[in-house]
Amino acid sequence: LLTTEPLGNSDAIAIASIIDQQQTKLSGTIKDALTGDAMPGVNVLIRGTTIGAITDINGGYALIVPNASSILQFSFIGYVTQEIALSGQNTLNVFMASDVAQLSEVVVVGYGTQSKKEISGSVVNVAVKDFNKGVTRDASDLLVGKVSGLVITSGSGDVTQGSTIRLRGMSSLTGGSEPFVVVDGIPGMTLSSIAPQDIESITVLKDASAAAIYGSRSASGVILITTKKGKKDKPVVEYEGYTAVDNVSNIPDVLDAAAWRDYTQKNNINTEGIDKGANTNWFKEILRTGITQNHSLSLSGGGKNSNYRGSISYLNKQGVVKDNYMERYNARMTFSQKALQEKLNLTFTGAITENNYSPTDTRNFILAYNMIPVVPVKNEDGTWFDSMEYDQGNPLRNITYNRHLNKNGLYYGNIKADFEIVNGFVAGLNLLKQRTSNDYGEFNDSQTERGRNDGGNARRESWTADKELLEATLNYKRIFGVHNLNLLGGYSYEDNSYQNMGASNRQFTTNLLEYNDLGSGENLRPSDVWSGANMYKLISFFGRINYMLNDKYIFMASFRRDGSSKFGVNHKWANFPSVSFAWRLKEESFLKDIIFLDDLKLRASYGVSGNQDNIAPYQSLTLYGASGQYYDNGKWFQSYKIGQNANSNLKWEQTAMFNIGFDYSLFKNRVNGTIDYYDKNTTDLLYTYDVPIPPYFIPTMIANVGTMSNKGIEVMINADVIRKDNFRWNVSFNFAHNNNKITKLSNDEFQTTSIKTGDIFIRGGSVNTTSIIEEGKAVGTFYGWLCTGLDETGKYILDDMIDGKPGLTVEDRTYIGCAQPKLTYGISNTITYKKWDINFFLRGVYGNDLLNYSRMAYATTQWLPGANVLKEALTLGLTENPKMNSFYIEKGSFLRLDNATIAYNLNTKGSWGIEKFRVYFTGQNLFTITKYKGLDPEVDMSGLAPGVEGRNYYPKSTTFSLGVSLAF
Repeated sequence: LLTTEPLGNSDAIAIASIIDQQQTKLSGTIKDALTGDAMPGVNVLIRGTTIGAITDINGGYALIVPNASSILQFSFIGYVTQEIALSGQNTLNVFMASDVAQLSEVVVVGYGTQSKKEISGSVVNVAVKDFNKGVTRDASDLLVGKVSGLVITSGSGDVTQGSTIRLRGMSSLTGGSEPFVVVDGIPGMTLSSIAPQDIESITVLKDASAAAIYGSRSASGVILITTKKGKKDKPVVEYEGYTAVDNVSNIPDVLDAAAWRDYTQKNNINTEGIDKGANTNWFKEILRTGITQNHSLSLSGGGKNSNYRGSISYLNKQGVVKDNYMERYNARMTFSQKALQEKLNLTFTGAITENNYSPTDTRNFILAYNMIPVVPVKNEDGTWFDSMEYDQGNPLRNITYNRHLNKNGLYYGNIKADFEIVNGFVAGLNLLKQRTSNDYGEFNDSQTERGRNDGGNARRESWTADKELLEATLNYKRIFGVHNLNLLGGYSYEDNSYQNMGASNRQFTTNLLEYNDLGSGENLRPSDVWSGANMYKLISFFGRINYMLNDKYIFMASFRRDGSSKFGVNHKWANFPSVSFAWRLKEESFLKDIIFLDDLKLRASYGVSGNQDNIAPYQSLTLYGASGQYYDNGKWFQSYKIGQNANSNLKWEQTAMFNIGFDYSLFKNRVNGTIDYYDKNTTDLLYTYDVPIPPYFIPTMIANVGTMSNKGIEVMINADVIRKDNFRWNVSFNFAHNNNKITKLSNDEFQTTSIKTGDIFIRGGSVNTTSIIEEGKAVGTFYGWLCTGLDETGKYILDDMIDGKPGLTVEDRTYIGCAQPKLTYGISNTITYKKWDINFFLRGVYGNDLLNYSRMAYATTQWLPGANVLKEALTLGLTENPKMNSFYIEKGSFLRLDNATIAYNLNTKGSWGIEKFRVYFTGQNLFTITKYKGLDPEVDMSGLAPGVEGRNYYPKSTTFSLGVSLAF
């Protein structure tokens, strides 16, 4: 029997009386409702008495209750308190639900942490229990669809390809629109630099007031990753592993052998010498069932003044295409030690990531589309069958003999020191040394379609990138009366260097050595050997003030001054201020007595942030490059000429953002969420413009000219639909709308009316553009001829009067669609019942257009019988060469069951020292509802011509995985 207070006389008499009566012995286990983890330290109390217990390390408790109708209270910090009537039970197991709106919850922000109630900017924190389940390659996979306004798109099924990430729309014309990533306070990391199993939480800084503390690199938002750490007095060994199978979800519907022969017979086509009597599905020949295995082992623990955690992870993932795979090793060690009477806190982190991977050669998809199904993979004598026709060749032969291999490594060591000088004053030091390297080898066998024209070709390239970082901070915190003050000042120095080298050759006597003997090639050209190097430095001064009055009025202001060697001589330094205000309305007298309202906060902010990621070093300088050779005194010498104009005014792109939002919690935290509106304006957009000669030396130049607007609204709602003792159903819903628009492209010095972009090639035609960048239009606006269908002869019905003149010309092209969606949304459902938990997640996009390029390229009978086509070609009836027009623009809206997991938490009761034993089964990409006719409505959204399903598109997969989580 445990009591939370010393027993008084009345309590002792009451207990003695109870003992003399019929007593109820009660025991049970308490676990986290979402993770199934045992919860030590939970308070169990009989309501109205001081009789209670505290759960042990396995989450177990036992006590004697006065009578069968007693009511028990279960409470733990950060979790919803529960009251349960005993009703004569002897065993009562309880699942505790996390209090998602707990205002004391600590959230990581730039250069520090804050409680939720102190936050005045637009900040979203995603904890480990909310991550996407199943096969995850990096941190982006954990976040897909979880944060309103954060759009993560996988434009390919290639397991080596990363995702496109956009926060609150695209904000650059040169590709630098990815959020800035910070891992455990280390700026400028990548999402793939850490194993998903090592991540504790991910914080997304949405608005400029939250992100501006990172200055000239935060215009596209900031993602902060916090890794798992060891816990005091709790040594734990954890293992997580799973095995998964991938099968392609949608294969191109091309003619099979029977349909091809039927077509040629009905059209009296002589196929002698073409038809080899085979029945080959070329896509199935290059595809397979991909197998994935993942294993992660960690050891963690701690004492009064120290903690540690070490982990090692292994991921081996096969793509569904036979030449596509990745094999990755992650090792990580973090150790923290307090010293000098706990005033000094030292943390050391060392991490290694090695990734061996082979991206697929998408050329083989084009061959699989075009190779006719009546020819074999191999001839009767066992030799490979091949074709010399245009865009044809044996794709399986390419895959079997050709190589595209990368060996990538990331190594870094990080030391942090925090020293409390006097009460409230903490000085911090952050040191980093990092190296990233890559070795790439490519070989195309002389007998394959890829290598036959060169007699075999090979290439070898390597690069190394080094980073050194020093950051020093001084932080002051003090609470005096109703005032809560937090001051931060800091200095940052970052040095980045890069070098590369490579060589290639062709026409090899033997294929046996692949890319390992480039010197044996017999056709070396002057451009076949190259090397280079660059470096840049960033120096920063920053400061921030956080002030809260009376726990309800919150003010924050920050300022960062960046000096970058990338910028022009007139703009080496940049200033990035921000300010935000929050008002906790619930604390006011006119709302305090509203029972159903738990919390209500109004936020408003304005800030300026920058983007320099898309500026390569030395872009502001006059550069020279090789330009042929000259003859002098009997010898040939390399000549040089100016290859880049100087731009002394080159600077960062600048984004100013206004944000207003509400945070709310209702009905004892059963419903909570946020609503945000933002107005984001990016100026000084970088692009390469045409310039006159003279005064310039060459006809192009990169300059800051354009402006772009993104405006939108974001909503997140989290609700406990059912919250009972052993059954809970939680629904989390988020949606976002963003309106993107180019507002300026020219100034007095640099001018362009529009930018045509997105090159595509149509067989039998020429290179066409797909999209246009123009003032008043969104990035991703499709541009081409307007088509209303096909006439009775199978020709396009095109509007040739757009320019007011009869006859089809390039001036008749117009705006025919937009790849930017009107709405993105995600719906997550989590159901827990006793030891079971079920999670399923739906994700969708509404109001976007897509260009079905593969339909344009292959849905025509003109290529028959020599090349294969889509089955649709037989019913479509197109009789002219395909053209880029609105006939191939389709609605791209979709709803996808992205992820579903069912798990069972075994009750080990500490057997063999096992504290947690969880078995789960997950399915990913289970079904998609869409009107889009192509392979998948989720296509590449990067660059200036997003929303195109290419003619070499790598299809997505459906994945099923079986896994286990153990802790002991």
